[in-house]
Formats: sequence, C-alpha cells, structure tokens
Amino acid sequence: MKKIGVIFTFTWICLFSIQGITATESQLTINILDQKKSGVIYLTICRDAIGFENSVENESDENSCRTVSIASEAKEILEVTTDIPDGDYAIALFVDTNGNNKIDKNFIGIPKEQYGFSNDAMGQMKGPSYEQAKFIVSGDTTHNITLKSGISR
Repeated sequence: MKKIGVIFTFTWICLFSIQGITATESQLTINILDQKKSGVIYLTICRDAIGFENSVENESDENSCRTVSIASEAKEILEVTTDIPDGDYAIALFVDTNGNNKIDKNFIGIPKEQYGFSNDAMGQMKGPSYEQAKFIVSGDTTHNITLKSGISR
C-alpha cells in the first residue's frame, strides 16, 4: 500500500513585483519521493545560479531564492504545490530529522540526513550546479525529486 503525503501549498512572493514586471504564473507541483524518516523538510527554490549554489551551502539568497519548511512524517510521496512565475528554477532540499535546522554531515562532508535536488542532479564531491538542477516552469508543471539517503548515524 502506498503512503501518499498531504498536499502542502506555499505562496511564492513574486520576485519582480516591486520592479513592475508582470509575469505569468503557473502551478508548480513538487513530488518529494521516498522519505525514510520523519522530520522537517527544508525546500529552497531558486531563480539563478548564484542563489542556488549559495543555498546548497546553506546560505540562501533572499533576492533569488525562497525557502519553506514542512513538518512531514516518513512517506513515499509528499506533494507540495505553489503558484510561481514562469521561468527557470532549481531546487535543493533536505530532511532535518533531529530538529537542529541544518543538514548534518560527517567529518568529510557527506550528508547524514536525506537530501535531494531538482532533476535528481548530483555533483561530484559537492552539490550540483544550477545548470544540472535547472528546470523550466511554463504552464502547470510537475517535478519529481527522489530523496537520496544520507549515511547512517
């Protein structure tokens, strides 16, 4: 029997509304797959490479990224939806299982908690680049992210 998650919706504050640029908004559905342990999911969605690559290092850029935290039980699928301006985006996320608001890593930097990136992208010895994780939102879009297992504690 599949465990289907509750649908969480968060609001995206249009990054360009202050500048007077109008953008078409679409619904983005993010399916987070294969969560092994309960915890808080920290999901960051970014519009550019600088913001994304900083967010991978836990330094979110408020000008180009938005982060949402979602308490979640372990489940096969957690669906998150938002209305978002059409464009290019990249997502980084992790599951904080011990409540310290950060992704725990071992002494050589390997995550101990589950994590994932859009396009299921992986970097070599570090997080993926924006180009590896980038996807396009144009009209209603669904994007799946399979969580990678962190090393066992």
